[in-house]
Amino acid sequence: MEKILEIDINSTDDLFERYNGRKVSKELIQYMIEAFPRMKKNDTLKVIINNNLKGNIRCSEIIKQAIDEACEKSDFRFHKTNMKQFSFLFLGILALIIASIIKFDVIKEVVIIGAWVLLWDAVEMELVDDIINRKKKNTLKKILSSEFIENIK
Repeated sequence: MEKILEIDINSTDDLFERYNGRKVSKELIQYMIEAFPRMKKNDTLKVIINNNLKGNIRCSEIIKQAIDEACEKSDFRFHKTNMKQFSFLFLGILALIIASIIKFDVIKEVVIIGAWVLLWDAVEMELVDDIINRKKKNTLKKILSSEFIENIK
């Protein structure tokens, strides 16, 4: 079944950032992610862009480029999150090892609590940040691989 994602571009404010007329609006990309229809395995997506801008601005090419850049940013965020996770995991394990050496009970308990906080933060990043980032990236890739039709008025 064919699913449709329709976008109306009525002014350059709809397409570009407010303070940078060369960058596609983050709100537009976010809208496309949020408006992405539920897809089944055999469904196809068609992105229809109603271009009501005056001049020869090809919105579909600009939007595709912005989606590609968003995918690259998503990869960078994924790498950055993985490095944070590794750091927290390493520091948490190190703190648990140090806690096993400490003889004074109060300090030992404080170090153990700190270690578990670091370990839990690593797990939380995996469960929350990575899953959300992965879903966003997959949605962007599906939008990018879909058919773009631009209706110029």
